[in-house]
Amino acid sequence: MTEPGKRTKGFWVRIREACLRPSIRTYLIAMNMIVLCLLFPTVSIFFLDEVSAFRDTQLARALQEMRGNLEGRGLSLTRSMALSASQAIAGYDFTFLNIMVHQVAADDTEIRYCIVMDDRRKATAHSVSEKVGSILDGPLDLAAAEFLATLPKIRNHANHPAEDVRFVDGTLAGPAGEEPVMEVVTPIYNGDRLWGVLRCGYSLQRLQAETSRVEEEWARKMRDFNFSFLSMSAIFFSMGAVIAALFTRSFARSMDRLGDGVARVTEGNLRHKISQSGMVCAEVMELSGAFNGMTDRLRLSYDELEEHRRSLADKVEEKTRELKEAQANLIQQAHEAGMAEMAVGILHNIGNAITPAKISTSLLRQRVTQSAIRRNLPLALEQIRAVVEKGDTMVETEKHRLLDLLRLLPAGLDEECEHLSRELALIAEKHDHIEAIINLQMRYARLFGQEEEVNISRLAEDALRLLRDAILKREVVVARELAEVPPVHIEEAKLIQIFINLIKNGYEAMEELPPEARRLVVSTGFEPGEPGMVVFSVRDQGLGFAPEDREKLFQFGYSTKERGSGFGLHSCANYIIAQRGRIFARSAGLGKGAEFIVKLPVAAEKNPPAGTE
Repeated sequence: MTEPGKRTKGFWVRIREACLRPSIRTYLIAMNMIVLCLLFPTVSIFFLDEVSAFRDTQLARALQEMRGNLEGRGLSLTRSMALSASQAIAGYDFTFLNIMVHQVAADDTEIRYCIVMDDRRKATAHSVSEKVGSILDGPLDLAAAEFLATLPKIRNHANHPAEDVRFVDGTLAGPAGEEPVMEVVTPIYNGDRLWGVLRCGYSLQRLQAETSRVEEEWARKMRDFNFSFLSMSAIFFSMGAVIAALFTRSFARSMDRLGDGVARVTEGNLRHKISQSGMVCAEVMELSGAFNGMTDRLRLSYDELEEHRRSLADKVEEKTRELKEAQANLIQQAHEAGMAEMAVGILHNIGNAITPAKISTSLLRQRVTQSAIRRNLPLALEQIRAVVEKGDTMVETEKHRLLDLLRLLPAGLDEECEHLSRELALIAEKHDHIEAIINLQMRYARLFGQEEEVNISRLAEDALRLLRDAILKREVVVARELAEVPPVHIEEAKLIQIFINLIKNGYEAMEELPPEARRLVVSTGFEPGEPGMVVFSVRDQGLGFAPEDREKLFQFGYSTKERGSGFGLHSCANYIIAQRGRIFARSAGLGKGAEFIVKLPVAAEKNPPAGTE
């Protein structure tokens, strides 16, 4: 029974995998819904914003028009009254002034007061009789006095019409509280000399009420419009979602059928065929047809190759594992200072053990090829055939059977001997290869700290020989571009391990590519512009890396492999830098291959700056 903690963990792992790798049905539905959710809100927001802007423009225009009407009416009245007041002041007829302001305030219900004020803020005429002759000091009174102070004392007829009126908004205390008013202020002249101002206060309550009514009317229209627009948007959104779901369902059915067929073949059912009825896409139909054809061809060859493939794969895997383990042990022993001499002895003993086997193989092959039985058998058989043909007492059928046996026996023996000879030749070739590997290993199995002049082109060739089997197994094509370069002063055993590490990283980066695309370029040469430096580079066509990962490649613990330790490139970089060399990598991007480059100073010029580029 599963423990609760494990069950919870499994559930969340499944949820995470579903989010990271959704099914194609979920992906298509999510994609369509995202498009719809982006399209409709964007169009709705843009359209509603435009409608709101239109509403604000129309509302501001209506309010400005109402305010302009009120200001025009006040301007016409105050200018007419100012002219009459100028004539009355010229004749000292102040009684007329008081009658005029009372009459104007009484005739228009929107006029809350009418005042004639001189340049000392004294009320010469007032629609409120008690304030006649008093000094006015309210906020609006002070604003009118400030306006009066800005007017020229002597009237200039050229600019008089542009400066003879001012509109001031304020409040007036009343029984119901503060009442908003708009005061129209016009100057009064006695002849050409400024005398005072005429002030008419208009109530803004009706204007505010009309403004509120217009705003409420627009708000109601906008609510109705928004409701209608959002309703239609919701309807179209629902229709779009349904249509997207229908198209997605048809496509997802085809993909489900294709995925089910792939799963069945993966499970080993090579007789399963993917039905093409009801598939909506030509590409999916072509893919399913190609898959069915591939399954047919695979089924025809699978029966005859399965047994051979299994046994061969097991042997190759076992031998490869043994070779890797042996090579890893040899490399590890070669890098341990205290075990170097022991490694040399062991390799020497292995070579001594292989030499007799090689000699025996050669002698056996020579004996099979020059066998006296094989050479004299045709003559002996010819004599036996002659005896059989002359025998009169033998049954005819027995005679024919013996003759057939005598005729076929030499050919069978020759074929068997040729087969044995070929197998012995293969064994001898393997012995030569093993002997070459042992010689190379013995060459580099030495104590650390021993520096000498090394030819990097020869060292690169040796590294490729050590990795020959691994390269051939992966079907990698190696292009050698090895130039004649001067030697470098370095530890040969350590440098070849660095070359092996870089070459191994190169072909491992191409394991996911098809065999025809696996190409590895190993080159040596001079660095342009730096005659004192020689260059070793390995260029592959594999995974590559992103520009932001370039600086991390040589850091300890960083690796792009699933099972990498992040130690190989780090240790290579440390040793190259310690030898006053440089190591760096470059790539055009993910999936575009990579090149690792090592620069080392020549033996006579081991003094340039070191580092990674």
